[in-house]
Amino acid sequence: MTRLTPDMIRNVPYTSTERDIELARSIGMTLKDLAYGAVGLRPDELIPEDYLVAAVPVTSGKGATTGFSESVCAIAEHLGMRSLVTRRTDVAGLSDALTAKADIVFMADDDEFIALNVQTGSFADNTRSTALGYFTAFKRAAGSLHGKDVLLIGAGRVGNRVGDMLAVEQARVTVVDKDISRSEALCRRHGGFTSCDDLEKAVRKNRLIFNASPARLPGKWIMDGAIISSPGVPFSFDEEGLRKIKVLIHDPLQIGVSVMAVWSASLSRSSAAMPVRKPIWLEVFP
Repeated sequence: MTRLTPDMIRNVPYTSTERDIELARSIGMTLKDLAYGAVGLRPDELIPEDYLVAAVPVTSGKGATTGFSESVCAIAEHLGMRSLVTRRTDVAGLSDALTAKADIVFMADDDEFIALNVQTGSFADNTRSTALGYFTAFKRAAGSLHGKDVLLIGAGRVGNRVGDMLAVEQARVTVVDKDISRSEALCRRHGGFTSCDDLEKAVRKNRLIFNASPARLPGKWIMDGAIISSPGVPFSFDEEGLRKIKVLIHDPLQIGVSVMAVWSASLSRSSAAMPVRKPIWLEVFP
């Protein structure tokens, strides 16, 4: 899992309204709209004010990232949920969250980032949630992906999930990964996919790009009017690229955490009551 730095998330607690404006301008949805849409819920099917979110700082591995738990809580509150950062860390912090009767507990270490639904004992993880949220926004920006050429950069954890959803949409997918064996493995799973080992050539040929990697994409490679969904960090684009891109979907934390929060909350509902919509069923009903 890519590790965020304090600099990457410093402004997250203060920019949710700005993020809503940017998303509404580019895809006609706010963060809350996107999170509900990604999970397949209507706004009246889940009341965010009913849920208390607790963020537990975890110190194992490289330690807790300064501001991370506070950023998670700010995003949850922007959705309408109540939130708290536990006073203590690790197992003691989890104990504090349960004592506070939290409905959802966010925890992250060097390998995993989850939103635990306390009632059900199940959880939404960041990999699936990020893939689903950014894919939903990408599809919305493109109008439709059926039969369209799409470049998928990165065949790691997020890229594989996105690849599965692109296959359901019957997009014509080219996959690039610095480890050619990973892109070839994804192409074997989806027979219509094509592997490419030349990132520059692939970027120059595609207007629809999903960048599930930390790769930097120089503006001179990018086509005018490109639609790019880019959950990877660090930020991949220069000024020339930003001028050329029609829609850029990117933030350090907000989309992934918003989907995690709504998805985790939805686990308290009967799965039979949740709509099954392709490609959402791949993730919500794995």
